[in-house]
Amino acid sequence: LCNGAKDCEDGYDEGVHCRELLSACHELRCRYGCIMTRNGTFCFCADGFEVGEDGTSCRDHDECAMYGACSQTCTNTYGSYRCSCTEGYILQPDRISCKAKQDPGDSPPVLLIGGSDRVVISHLNGTGLQPLRSLSVNGTLALDFQHSQESVCWTLSTESSGQLRCAVMRNLRGLTQEKEIRTQLSLQHVEQMAIDWLTGNFYFVDRVTDKIFVCDLGGETCVTILQLDLLNPKGIALDPLMGMMFFTDYGTVAKVERCNMDGTNRTRLVDYKIEQPTAVVLDVVKKLVYWADAYLDYIDVVDYQGRNRHTIIQGNQVSYIYAFAVFEDYLYAIHSDPSKGSSTVELLQVHRFNITEDSRTLASLGNSRGVHIYHKLAQPKVRSHACEMDSYGKPGGCSHICLLSGSYKSKSCRCRIGYRLGYDGKSCKKPKTDFFLFYGKGRPGVIRGLDMNIKSDDEHMAPIEDLVNPRAIDCHAEIGHIYFADTTSFLIGRQKIDGSDRETILKDELDNVEGISVDWIGNNLYWTNDGYRKTISVARLERASQTRKTLLEGNMSHPRAIVVDPINSWMYWTDWEEDEVNDSIG
Repeated sequence: LCNGAKDCEDGYDEGVHCRELLSACHELRCRYGCIMTRNGTFCFCADGFEVGEDGTSCRDHDECAMYGACSQTCTNTYGSYRCSCTEGYILQPDRISCKAKQDPGDSPPVLLIGGSDRVVISHLNGTGLQPLRSLSVNGTLALDFQHSQESVCWTLSTESSGQLRCAVMRNLRGLTQEKEIRTQLSLQHVEQMAIDWLTGNFYFVDRVTDKIFVCDLGGETCVTILQLDLLNPKGIALDPLMGMMFFTDYGTVAKVERCNMDGTNRTRLVDYKIEQPTAVVLDVVKKLVYWADAYLDYIDVVDYQGRNRHTIIQGNQVSYIYAFAVFEDYLYAIHSDPSKGSSTVELLQVHRFNITEDSRTLASLGNSRGVHIYHKLAQPKVRSHACEMDSYGKPGGCSHICLLSGSYKSKSCRCRIGYRLGYDGKSCKKPKTDFFLFYGKGRPGVIRGLDMNIKSDDEHMAPIEDLVNPRAIDCHAEIGHIYFADTTSFLIGRQKIDGSDRETILKDELDNVEGISVDWIGNNLYWTNDGYRKTISVARLERASQTRKTLLEGNMSHPRAIVVDPINSWMYWTDWEEDEVNDSIG
């Protein structure tokens, strides 16, 4: 650079070319100034301005378009910019950062941390670790809170069950008034959860059935909002003010997605340079989405539209992020460091705007998997929202559940399983007929019911979950039971359409049940067995194990499908014979 100062030791930058290029600089007629280098001459502008498209003029540079120019609100001015803070925050002396106000009587921000065996809180610097709740059973724990209700909630999922519990935390002095919330859908395989702090609705990520579902604050109504093109969902985050939900998935295509909180308007934000996205967290003030990739070892950020992507940190120090939270200028991450052993889980602090500031390990946390910032500013309030209780005690006027959609001022009503939304978009009614299609599928094993009369995402019956390979199904319409044979688990079971009375009715001597059929007049169950013994058997629907009887045995190759006609007293079945020609090949 020709500026009279020797940037190179040998003075190469201040050579004869500086005199030779003077005329070229004059010819450019730069509005502000001209620089000369060995690569030629260029115009430049004063701080706060940039060279225009003509290469000579100067125009205002929008500093607010740069990531991290301000902690919160940025206002571009002519030749400069100005930072400000939203309500509840104070602008710091650097005129860039915002810190939370601490009024008299306010509780300080703390880290709410959950693991497989306990729930704890600590100061933001990782000190003052205080146990809140010990968990007697190890499992997968997910947690969140609703600050306006002073409520902390968690799910604990084990191999045999799942449970949602909530407790009151006043003045950060421990948990009281703990209670269980029984939900309509199973929580056995829940890996992550998030609470809509405006409505109190619970959002769950199911790692086995690969779905995202929501339950109202009492658990009486649960509806699945996303299941298609969702193969390995991991993280979930909500912005109720915008009525939006963000989630990560690394199935066939790894991606970060956004949709409304009722599951509509689904949009893919990121699907490149991404392999195993795990945790996701939101800056609801600046409308930013942060996520971690456990394979590529980074934390990246985009805006709510999926634009302006930046890498915050990359390397072994963020090798596997289980969860993280955002507050003020920092990210707080729960991660494991392979160099220190797979069992070492640490709390990491990362400056999200200043990439030159080193990350800091604040504490070693044992088997922790979740973290949140417990503070009122982490969950901004609104004066009113679309799902407020009406004069009849119905949320948003909805009969069953009200979901925010695209804004806190907009909503959609959904109905619990077995009901249909009325033409008014609010009321829920039982269908006039129980005519519906039910089907079974594997990986994961589940039996579902769909209304055949209308196009709707609502399920007509409570799904029968936690199956392995439901090969045969039938129903008893009068008493409302669905019967099923799980071939891999060697059992025949049943469950009512509303999800109640799940039980195994037959377990022994079931090698490979390929077909079942209900005699709805005689209240009997018929089934085929294509195992070591080729049989067709029958049992009473009640006390099946004590009343079973073999009707046919032998003289069959592969008895599979079966159906009965109790009105005419006939039984029909298929027998798949061996193909001797094909069997002899190879």
